[in-house]
Amino acid sequence: MDYIANMPTLQILTSIAAVSLGYVLYWASHYGQRAPNMPPGPPTLPVIGNANIMPRERLHIKFTEWSKVYGDVFSLKVFNQTIIVLNSPTIVKEVIDIRSASSSNRPKSILADMITPHNMNMGTGHLANTTWKSMRKATAQLLNAESIRRLGYFQKAESCQLMWELAHMPENWYSHLRRYTTSYALGIIYGKRGPTLSSPDVVDFMDVHPKFINALEIGTMPPVDLFPILTLVPERWANWKKIVKNIRHLHETLYDRLLSTIEKRMADGNGTGVFLEQMITKAQQYGLTTRDHILHTGGVLLEGSDTCSASMQNAVYCLINFPHVLKKAQEEIDRVVGKDRSPDWADLPNLPYVLAFIEEVHRYRPIGPMGLPHSMVEDEVINGVLYPKDSVIFINLWGMFHDERYFDRPEEFLPERFLKHPLGVRPNVEDDPARRPNMLFGGGRRVCPGIAFAKTSLEINIANMIWGFDFASAKDPVSGKEIRPSLDDHTTGVTATPKEYPVRITPRSAQHKDIIDKQFASAAEILSQFELEISDEDKAFNATYRDSL
Repeated sequence: MDYIANMPTLQILTSIAAVSLGYVLYWASHYGQRAPNMPPGPPTLPVIGNANIMPRERLHIKFTEWSKVYGDVFSLKVFNQTIIVLNSPTIVKEVIDIRSASSSNRPKSILADMITPHNMNMGTGHLANTTWKSMRKATAQLLNAESIRRLGYFQKAESCQLMWELAHMPENWYSHLRRYTTSYALGIIYGKRGPTLSSPDVVDFMDVHPKFINALEIGTMPPVDLFPILTLVPERWANWKKIVKNIRHLHETLYDRLLSTIEKRMADGNGTGVFLEQMITKAQQYGLTTRDHILHTGGVLLEGSDTCSASMQNAVYCLINFPHVLKKAQEEIDRVVGKDRSPDWADLPNLPYVLAFIEEVHRYRPIGPMGLPHSMVEDEVINGVLYPKDSVIFINLWGMFHDERYFDRPEEFLPERFLKHPLGVRPNVEDDPARRPNMLFGGGRRVCPGIAFAKTSLEINIANMIWGFDFASAKDPVSGKEIRPSLDDHTTGVTATPKEYPVRITPRSAQHKDIIDKQFASAAEILSQFELEISDEDKAFNATYRDSL
């Protein structure tokens, strides 16, 4: 200490500067750089890593290009954040399925936590903790295949209304598909359907959900996860905070109103046994100890309905872009079902081409081409490769579904590939042994619990639409030229929802239209069971259009 005290001030400052410079140089040489035993990837720059080459949109396209250079697993550094991309079913099985205990977190998102705090959004919540497990357990039991089958009568009734809407109001086709999936989800979760596009619950959900998804997309908000110090900026100078606060308010207002309706119904002794009523009754059994647990579990179930409508929208665009596929599917339905009735559940196993068409839609243009990202709970070494704690893990579904090693002409739309092989791969090529059905729905502990909900909705509705309608491009009213929907014009980010295009949807014949009308009228008895608290405007719609048929 005496030595330091006797050192000249300049010498002390010089020593401090040298140490500081050494630290800065060490930090700069390591920050943004991948560790030696991490997966390979594009060369990094000091500090920023690969931030300069990260695409702002269509990540799946660039990631697939890089996979051909760096292999089935590669890594990126965005400043000091590690991103690891999985490009083969075998790697997905190793990391996501077998080691699900280590890979079941979601990336920590300050924005998601501000919208739904305390890890209560089962889809975006960071931790796979006790709260998440309780919500997941309840959801998995309530949305199992048997429960969905028991409610098939309601699903078919909702489908009858969708068919009527497409026959009589085809110009709003895109929104009708969203109304159907939202109303069906509202019915089975809350016992309260949404008969029209102006139904209050439908309006509110179709308003807030896109705002929520958009807020989480890359580039739409300040990068607060990379630079948390931005959260300290006062709200009056940070408009993004006002946007996030409003989304949270809209979410909680909608879900609280829906839950309150159920609570009142049960208190009055008028329970109908829908999913959230069962959840309330068995809350302690599931480990749902607070009202907020139930409120947000119901909300997440409702949010999942939007991916189903996006898949149907994609299917419509595929029918228009590939008219020979539509013709072949209609021929199969006419041969198996006939023209005197629409397809039913029992017909589906006898419609292999229609089911192959649906599988090809998922492969050709998957709604979530990168899936929802995972995050490593802890460091994990797999096959000698380090997956660091908190690294973000993407499942490159697009790359796996368009891999020339396994798929014949992957850029062509060929439903026949699923008739030759149940997974669509070339029959004469040894497939990746880890490939499995339903990869689109994720894996490990985070696999989507709504697989049965989505599959049954897609299969019965797409079969009905192919049976009942012809689909074609709309025409420009001035030039008369066709406006062909683009199969690549999607929202950006991790999820990819097709953007709206005008299309022409017409009943295949007067007979088809008459059957559609009669089926909608006959569905009234079932639909009315889920209309206990609908608005006066919805009642007027039913009286004018449905009950008078």
